[in-house]
Amino acid sequence: MKNCLITGSSTGIGLATTLNLARNDYHVHATMRDLNRSNHLQEVVQSEKLPITIHKLDVTDRSSIGRVIAKIINSDDHIDVVINNAGLSNACPVEIYPEEEHRSLFETNYWGPVYVTQAVLPHMRKCGTGTIVNVSSILGRVAVVNQAAYCASKFAIEAFSESLALEVAPLGIRVIILEP
Repeated sequence: MKNCLITGSSTGIGLATTLNLARNDYHVHATMRDLNRSNHLQEVVQSEKLPITIHKLDVTDRSSIGRVIAKIINSDDHIDVVINNAGLSNACPVEIYPEEEHRSLFETNYWGPVYVTQAVLPHMRKCGTGTIVNVSSILGRVAVVNQAAYCASKFAIEAFSESLALEVAPLGIRVIILEP
């Protein structure tokens, strides 16, 4: 059974992807910052007996990432797919956008996937295979009003992903960008 680590699995795209993969023969390691938001997922896991393990993971905390990845490697021996889905969004004119919120958005939307990728790459390299999926946005290609920080974070993760794809292709690792 293939193993998949998904960040931001409590709602939306992360939750839907978690359930879809688990229903299609993946062991999914669903992660989220706040385990109090896992109730719905836990109910579905129990009722359908799905192969999902829920972990507390904050993508802005390298020690949190390291603990979860080590736990997965120790229990399952490999991670085949990583889906960097956790993200923040906020709309605000640049003129009054609070610096702390701007930095928080970048920590989650850009640095989070970078940290998770850096932590999992040695294991994928050792296996000679793997897939890294970075969830971006159409706003990673087209900028819009009052979304400068969000667009910038998504433009950044797109550039990171494109460069990473070139770097890891010879190692048998694929990088995919999703732009919902």
